[in-house]
Amino acid sequence: MSFEQQKISIILVTRNSKSVLFDCLKSLDNNDNMSSSKNAEWIIVDNASSDGSIDEAVKLYPNIKLIKNDDNLGFAKACNQGVKISTNDYLLFINTDTEIQQNAISKLYDCISANDSIGVVGPRLIRKNGTIQKSAYPEATLFTEIFKPLVKLYVSLKENFYSLKEANVVQSLRGACFIVNKQVMQNVGNFDERYFFYLEETDLFRRIRLSGKKICYLPNSQVYHYGGLGSDDKITFDKKKIYNQSLLKYFSKNRNKLEFFLIKKITGN
Repeated sequence: MSFEQQKISIILVTRNSKSVLFDCLKSLDNNDNMSSSKNAEWIIVDNASSDGSIDEAVKLYPNIKLIKNDDNLGFAKACNQGVKISTNDYLLFINTDTEIQQNAISKLYDCISANDSIGVVGPRLIRKNGTIQKSAYPEATLFTEIFKPLVKLYVSLKENFYSLKEANVVQSLRGACFIVNKQVMQNVGNFDERYFFYLEETDLFRRIRLSGKKICYLPNSQVYHYGGLGSDDKITFDKKKIYNQSLLKYFSKNRNKLEFFLIKKITGN
């Protein structure tokens, strides 16, 4: 497929992801013609990996466009770097700890490209053991944070009622894999780089939804997501602390002052 025939740009952010990266790339290359290295623009933004994975990836797939950062700039900023050098109208963001199933990306593309009202569409995520991962979520609010166990139960139960034949309009998605209309994304300002990790996609989806475009969930497109295996980095970090920091940024930006005050108290910040 020639450059002019490309339909999507695929953006992967990596950091010492050697144990999972190549399975992810192999699935993109082999399980869907649209996402193959010959038929799509592959962009890897590397946040200072030291495991040799990026050099190996480029040897295997010479067409990769590579951005190598000297430091770990975080997910949002790295994604925006990829957006800047992308050349196609639709962008696929996908975590390295994923493997797409047959024609998963084509199904997402067919859905979003056929309907101008859709800004984002994501697949059903499948755990390693074959069970369905919580893929579609309500908007993050004080209620969803206080009653998180109930919300998770609600989300799990609702999985049984989504249409398998068409796109389902939802408030938000788990960001392990999704296609976005590039112009729609740029219209709302891309990823907010104040988020280092966590909730950056939630914030983006909220802005896209408020701009009048739909966030959609397409269960007949399926992607394995192994969760938490995106990096072999030996540097430990407090996930709860980083999540709470992102949560405060999200509430400060998107919720009212009372909710922000209460979430500060709840998180102990």
